[in-house]
Amino acid sequence: MGNAPAKLGDGSYGNEANGNSRGGSSAGVGGRITFSNGEYDTTRSRRGTSLVGGILGPGGRSRACSEVGQIEKRRSTREREEAKENHARQLVTKFEQTVDGGFLAPYGCYGFEKLDYDADVVKSLIIDRRLAPFYLPLQDFNESWTREELIKIVDGLPLHAAFDENLEKYEDIPVGNLRKQNFDALIDKTLSKREQRRMRSKIFKARLYRKRIIWQEIENEAFLEQKIESRKANSNTKDKAMLPSDDLKYSLYKKGIECPICFLYYPEPLNYSSCCQQPICTECFVQIKRAEPHFPHDEVDPAQPVTNGEEKDPNLLTSEPANCAYCATPNFGVIYRPRDDRKVGIGGSEPSTYTLSEPQTDVEEQTVANGSKNKPLVVTSDMIRPDWKTKLDKERARLAKRSANATAIHVSNRLIDPDHPTRRASMADNVNGTTMSSDWRDIHDLEEEMLERAIRLSIADQKEKTKTTI
Repeated sequence: MGNAPAKLGDGSYGNEANGNSRGGSSAGVGGRITFSNGEYDTTRSRRGTSLVGGILGPGGRSRACSEVGQIEKRRSTREREEAKENHARQLVTKFEQTVDGGFLAPYGCYGFEKLDYDADVVKSLIIDRRLAPFYLPLQDFNESWTREELIKIVDGLPLHAAFDENLEKYEDIPVGNLRKQNFDALIDKTLSKREQRRMRSKIFKARLYRKRIIWQEIENEAFLEQKIESRKANSNTKDKAMLPSDDLKYSLYKKGIECPICFLYYPEPLNYSSCCQQPICTECFVQIKRAEPHFPHDEVDPAQPVTNGEEKDPNLLTSEPANCAYCATPNFGVIYRPRDDRKVGIGGSEPSTYTLSEPQTDVEEQTVANGSKNKPLVVTSDMIRPDWKTKLDKERARLAKRSANATAIHVSNRLIDPDHPTRRASMADNVNGTTMSSDWRDIHDLEEEMLERAIRLSIADQKEKTKTTI
């Protein structure tokens, strides 16, 4: 795909202008080829050829390709894998990383693939008390439970949901030694390059899944050990201080509130939608995000090859903000108003020292009454995925590059391929002694098409730079 355009810049098409062209042509003077019934200006041909080479040739990469490089520096496969592994580590729930009785990482109600939010941003929001922590959920709740019954139930909650250790999609995939980062030996070298890349991706995902199980099991065991140690008399370890007191457990779960999306019960207060004041747990909130880049009204699927009938301007690609899961209001966001009398963990007192005090005003009523007045406290779904604009620009640049490549290759084939139907028809006309003026008009039209394409790419590039500057 890239070889033919590269030859253009080397003057391979110019060989026809040096007397090797077909149809009874001979080299003329002043950059012209003289045919049996007419002349053709090779300057125009070279101009079109140069433009094709400029779009695809190694010496002049397209603006779209350049834009991709500006958006995100190309990373190697290993670097991308390391980034995914680091993200997975940040999703491990640790009992000592607690805020107001909850945690900084999710419990595990949803699959790992859906947890593609910025973990650093979410952790910062939780620590700053702008987003409810990830609480351990109850499958059911009964207001008739006594204090002792409720504390016993909370004590039995695991730190994280159980993993399926024999996940079907990873059954026949080798994982090798998980302590070794390099797993190239597991890849079948007899496969094609494409199949090797696919196999590497599958092996990496299977290994990462196993690693996540191991990492979380280590934290689960530490959590259980500390709970057992805390029951011993005269136990006074630093880690024990991060375990909740019985008063804290009771204060958290005595008024369990159901999340309308996952139907699990959590301590109050939860997050509330800023538009319609409906509760939503943090685990469900982090699932909500913008739509993937697409053309308006799904006119064209960007994942499918672009054809002449479906070709669209890449700048038309859009990604609408997330809508409220309840009332479908755009730019979905939540508000969270923490209880001042339960500030424990990071940025507060030790959870083990918490004692039950007089309850403050009903938290749900207070949240509904004050939520709309505290716009600075609104956390939108875009805030936890701040790279959405970069991804959209990257997809636009990718489609622009693909469209430019397709146009340039199509034009180059018509200009230099002797077996192209247009060229064969032209040679037949020449043999029959008919005029070739229509052929030159076609080439002229192709040149104009290429110039228009280059101008559109240039304008789009300039608009994008202007937006970035603003």
